Amino acid sequence: MALRKITIGSLLALLACPVVALAEPVYSMSFLLAGFDAKAMNSSGRIVGNTRDGASIWDGASLLNLGLGASSYGYAINSHGDVAGALNGSYGQPFLYTAGAVRHAGPVLDEFQSGRASGLNDMGQVAGEYATFGGDQHAWVDANGTIHRLGTLRNWETWSIATAINNRGQTVGSSTYEGADSPWTGHAFLYQNGTMHDLGDLGGGDSGANDINDLGQVVGWSHDETGDMVPFLYTGGSMRSLGPLDGHDYVGGEARAINNVGMVVGWSQYWEDQRTAFLYAGGKLNNLNQFVDGADGWWVVEAYDINDAQQILGKACRLDECLSVRLDLVSAVPEPGTYAMLAAGLVLLAGRRRTGTSVPIAMPNH
Repeated sequence: MALRKITIGSLLALLACPVVALAEPVYSMSFLLAGFDAKAMNSSGRIVGNTRDGASIWDGASLLNLGLGASSYGYAINSHGDVAGALNGSYGQPFLYTAGAVRHAGPVLDEFQSGRASGLNDMGQVAGEYATFGGDQHAWVDANGTIHRLGTLRNWETWSIATAINNRGQTVGSSTYEGADSPWTGHAFLYQNGTMHDLGDLGGGDSGANDINDLGQVVGWSHDETGDMVPFLYTGGSMRSLGPLDGHDYVGGEARAINNVGMVVGWSQYWEDQRTAFLYAGGKLNNLNQFVDGADGWWVVEAYDINDAQQILGKACRLDECLSVRLDLVSAVPEPGTYAMLAAGLVLLAGRRRTGTSVPIAMPNH
């Protein structure tokens, strides 16, 4: 059998491509405990969320309260089980919980300021924002105690928020920008190497980023030229709309998360239909519910997160009852050749990170 030489460049090209060859997947649905509001999931399927007793983790079998008080809120979890969020309210004092201990995250806030930590990577770097008494918001990154204030996309401070940070320290969020119709209109941004890059929009003058994978692919929402809010994928230096789903017209839609093989989850809604979760894979936007086995009348209305094992975190409703759910892949994975290349690429990239060798990422066009 002939062997092909695989270069880092070709791996990056493959990994950066959002099209992954998939057979139709089949998912089973696991219900999380009633009263548990799930927020994020890590690589092993552990989920952070909130109950009336405060920030908690669901490990697939039981719920562990972190003991941070009823007014604590967890918003992010990494592969080590560390958690980031807010104390003293859903928008209070940002924190990082690691190795059983809690510490302050981000800038030190006074009594007239409040905020939260929204993103956390496997190196313990935290991303979030805080707000002043006057209403301005300020994005920040806490790199193991070194605080970086990200600023905004315009010449003066109005607002910016950080929503996610990947294992390369690249951070995404939203910010007011030059030329906006209003000081409170924003654009999605990518922050890296001390610089904030404007990712633009899809014609409606407004956008926001929700997640970034380790390859620098970004997902979120944008208003398009018709004024509809649509999900986007930013890759290779450009933003494009995902969908629409089954030829329908959007009322609203948002991409919430992306994994390291370019699979995207979120929600869409149309004039004649209820809100539905979607899965974007193989270059196609799909109604996630068509892949769920044994749903028994439950409808997945939103998908919040997806990991590299293709587990999906979301919310499902039946009649007037809604619960957080985790969907676990029963069958159908990327075609063997594609999967092997992707896996090899991720291993190679991880090895290069460990040795400190940088891997180039496509930057926005200016």
